Amino acid sequence: MTARPQLKAMDALVNPKERRYYAALVVVSLLVYAGLAAAALGSAEGASAVMGALFYVAMFALALFMARGLMIGRLRGNGVRVSERQFPTLYSVAQRHAATLGLERLPDLFVLESGGLLNAFATRFGGRDFVVIYADVLALAEARGEAAVGFIVAHELAHVRRGHLRHRWLTLPGRMVPYLGAAYARACEYTCDRFGVHCEPDGAVDGLLVLAAGRELYRQVDAHEYARQVETESGFFVRRAELMASHPHLPKRVAALLPVVRAATGVPAPAYSPVRDGVGRAGALAR
Repeated sequence: MTARPQLKAMDALVNPKERRYYAALVVVSLLVYAGLAAAALGSAEGASAVMGALFYVAMFALALFMARGLMIGRLRGNGVRVSERQFPTLYSVAQRHAATLGLERLPDLFVLESGGLLNAFATRFGGRDFVVIYADVLALAEARGEAAVGFIVAHELAHVRRGHLRHRWLTLPGRMVPYLGAAYARACEYTCDRFGVHCEPDGAVDGLLVLAAGRELYRQVDAHEYARQVETESGFFVRRAELMASHPHLPKRVAALLPVVRAATGVPAPAYSPVRDGVGRAGALAR
């Protein structure tokens, strides 16, 4: 859908840690698989132990498969599938970003009521990619937050573009290593944030601030001051909480994106921000 040189240039947006952690996941996983194979071939007792372990792994995998299938079933059964006739503006935005990212086809896109939660996610099941936008995120567009929604959509499409949802069985043992799997997932989030900026630079900071403060209050958040919470809100439990999480803390994501957005747009923060309006201490610092 786009020229190959442009797609190659987009590889520079990938967070370096994503590649390093993925390599570590593959190495660890291959070592585990090789160890299981050696144990199975080494002796009858080893083969019996491996077969017993594989049985429990297979049962666990089946349970996960069923749980994921039921989740997708509920999504397809209750969600609103986005198309040219259903939420056409969102469909157009998704089509445009999919083309920019070089996707051969647009993943199945659904809007789902979430009880007020502001989020979106990408998933894969049965060889099909899905992107789910929670209803309150879409409602943001009705409140003149179209760019923020565009960034969120682009971020989720980037997971598909980068193949984060494919061949997860290959790295399953590595992802079970404490902290390693979560570290890889966080690196993927940084990558997808940068891809989101590439597609929708004007909505990048907005898209993250919405997740932090909600669609009613995000315009009152000073992006630079929020990013400075990386330094002011730290400590043992703050760090431990992030190390165990699949997503970086939002202030760190905002801090990582501010220079990228400034390079892409030429402005230091969204137009409504106190940073640009010169209000308060942060405005003085920005000047």
